[in-house]
Amino acid sequence: MLELVLAIALQQVTPPPPPPASLSGLEQKRAAQKPTADSIPAPAGPPSSAQKLSFAQQAFGLAHSGYRQGNISAEAAATWSLRIYESEKDKEPKAAQMHLDRMIALEKLAKERAQSGSAPMLDVLTVGYFRAQAELFTGKK
Repeated sequence: MLELVLAIALQQVTPPPPPPASLSGLEQKRAAQKPTADSIPAPAGPPSSAQKLSFAQQAFGLAHSGYRQGNISAEAAATWSLRIYESEKDKEPKAAQMHLDRMIALEKLAKERAQSGSAPMLDVLTVGYFRAQAELFTGKK
């Protein structure tokens, strides 16, 4: 029984095989553009707020793209946007508005995906929560 559980767990964490060579040129280009652990720059020197912000921005970009493709949850993308806001709120006067703008765009995408049946309604509610929070950060009601 334990062997079966381990086999199932390994199947769930094992990455899918690389895409076939028969992909079109555009698909191959997109696959080649996916970042790998080696393509993410290692932190230089002691941790800094700039490094924290950079990682949050990169992670948000990946999470947003992944959500659009149906591979990542809406909450992951919203959380990374919040982390960007938290990283820049003390230095960037428009940080709250930029977070709100990201949440408005993500909420629109969540609604489109939910209406098409490719995402659960929970995504709309989740992003709505993050959008409302961002509105509070900006002072908007």
